[in-house]
Amino acid sequence: MLKRIYRMSLITSIVLFIFGLLLILNAEGFIKSVSTIIGIILLLIGMFPVVDYFRYKKDGFFPLISLISGIFSIVCGLMLLINNSLLLFLIPIVIGVWMIINGVNKIQIAFNVRDKNEKSWIITFIFSILIIILGAYFIINPISGAKIVTNTLGIIICIYSLIDIIDCIIIKVKIKNFEDTIDNISNSNIVDEQ
Repeated sequence: MLKRIYRMSLITSIVLFIFGLLLILNAEGFIKSVSTIIGIILLLIGMFPVVDYFRYKKDGFFPLISLISGIFSIVCGLMLLINNSLLLFLIPIVIGVWMIINGVNKIQIAFNVRDKNEKSWIITFIFSILIIILGAYFIINPISGAKIVTNTLGIIICIYSLIDIIDCIIIKVKIKNFEDTIDNISNSNIVDEQ
């Protein structure tokens, strides 16, 4: 049982490491692949309410909302399938907007801290400005922003999987040493009994 868990953990870590490398080496290709997969999923999700609406000919507010959401999902799916670079633009823009909003909130927090006569407010203020600048960069240059995000994610995954592989090897060595110690104790007890 323990060997199977060890093997699965090691295999998972190696697969994750390869996945991380792919993110680092081919960020654009990865995002386009994810875009295609999401497009297919949205297309399939959207088809069900549309087919149900016309099959059962239901009237009312909720069936109409279901039809509209299905059509919207199909349109979004088709857009991602037709232009799989769309996600390459959207991810950094969404992240950039979120960063700018977060940075503005942090500036407000910095000023609130300053009003309490805390000198540490300046650090929060500087970090907030940096966050806003980075968010603006992601919005202005979305392709580069997408590559940065994807490469960073790839690096984090590679580091995590390397740490996990090292941990698996250490555990394997410790278990081997523990089993050897148990075997030595068992063998010495058998010799003593004879």
